Amino acid sequence: MKFKRKNVNVVDASKTKKTVFATGIGNAIEWFDFGLYAQLAVIISMNFFGNMPKEIQLASTFAVFAFAFIVRPIGGIFFSHLGDKHGRKVVLSTTIIMMALSTLALGLLPTQHQIGIWAPILLLIVRMVQSFSTGGEYAGAMTYIAEISPDKARGKLGSGLEIGTLSGSILAAVLVGIMYAVLSDEQMASWGWRIPFIIAAPLGIIGVYLRNNLDESPAYETSLEEQEELEYSYKDIFRKYWRDIIVCFTGVAFLNVANYMVLSYMPSFLNGTIDLGGTMSSILSTLTMAAMIPAVFFFGWYSDKVGNKNTILFGLIGFSLFSVLAFWLMSIPSIPVIIMGLFIIALFMSTFEGVMPSVLPSIFYTKVRLRTLSLVYNIGAAIFGGLTPFILTTLVETTGQKIAPSYYLTFINVVGLLIFLFMFKTTSNKSLKGSYPNVDNKEDLQEVYENPKDALWWNKDEVTKNHKNKESEV
Repeated sequence: MKFKRKNVNVVDASKTKKTVFATGIGNAIEWFDFGLYAQLAVIISMNFFGNMPKEIQLASTFAVFAFAFIVRPIGGIFFSHLGDKHGRKVVLSTTIIMMALSTLALGLLPTQHQIGIWAPILLLIVRMVQSFSTGGEYAGAMTYIAEISPDKARGKLGSGLEIGTLSGSILAAVLVGIMYAVLSDEQMASWGWRIPFIIAAPLGIIGVYLRNNLDESPAYETSLEEQEELEYSYKDIFRKYWRDIIVCFTGVAFLNVANYMVLSYMPSFLNGTIDLGGTMSSILSTLTMAAMIPAVFFFGWYSDKVGNKNTILFGLIGFSLFSVLAFWLMSIPSIPVIIMGLFIIALFMSTFEGVMPSVLPSIFYTKVRLRTLSLVYNIGAAIFGGLTPFILTTLVETTGQKIAPSYYLTFINVVGLLIFLFMFKTTSNKSLKGSYPNVDNKEDLQEVYENPKDALWWNKDEVTKNHKNKESEV
């Protein structure tokens, strides 16, 4: 491929930061809902599964959470094609509207006492709408931020997406904590639990306003002109990029297990399994997530300096070695010791939160990026994200061991360590595959002009891959 200077993307760093903020708002609303569901899972279980034995009410609530993820890949396929045809921005605006409205609907649902079996059915339907919209939300947001960011700051700016995740979860934890503090248990169970879900509607309006003012990504506009997005069918993609898909799927697995364990399962673990009570569980969850925000930003920034592969391996090794210790500490009835366990988990999770939003889009070429990432991410999230709270709850109930979740966490991270150690090459400070470099200053622009082969490093890999594919077909 001949290097064309005019195709180098010169981006405005200050404008990019504003765009990251607007994109992160949507992710915050998404996780505000997930956080509410997690923080209020015990009350939701009583209201929607009250006729079941108490010991399986919570598991049933998380089963609904998990089952709804079945439609997430469908949402990913739908919104990725919408994004290919009409642009990334329309996807981000549509998904945030759907998420806000479905969250509002959850807060208005009648309970099992009022309408019987229809209550859990409606709960499942609402959760499925949320999962459908989320199928386009996260992959679309990751792709958008990666495509507009300067290559040398992709890790730092990508971490803003997960800061949005944590901010939404913190808002949920704080709001629920306040509700527990000012209302009695009877009031919370009767009507208090609805209020946080209803608040999601005005937050959605703010998010829509911010996202409607976004610009399209340079990579999308270029590929739209060249009609590159529609070159490959899914069959072609899986045949040609199967190695990239394995790496991405593995990354999605350990990212989502850590994410949903801390943000969706941990509040119920502290409240129900450890018996800390709703208020203390919310306080500890909030402190843990608040401490993670600067850590997430640091690891995103650090990955731009030392390489994203090294940063990911640090988190994988840490979880593999210290998961059992962390859960053992959390099982001891002492607040300071429980906090130590939580902070061990938070430290290593922060590496994934800080790095993976910029890593996952960089695995794929521009012409297949959104479609492939949406499909792989949402299938992985359905298996390893949606099922995680249910699996961890079941492990504790069947084994009788409070540290049982650590076994699952350790296994997933050992597998991730092996895959990323041998199959992943760092993508930090490089242009995205299939795209010209993104730069935000004259020095980097001059460096690209002087080293055109390095700027199009991915072209060499693509030629080699095509050659191998032709040999295998022969």
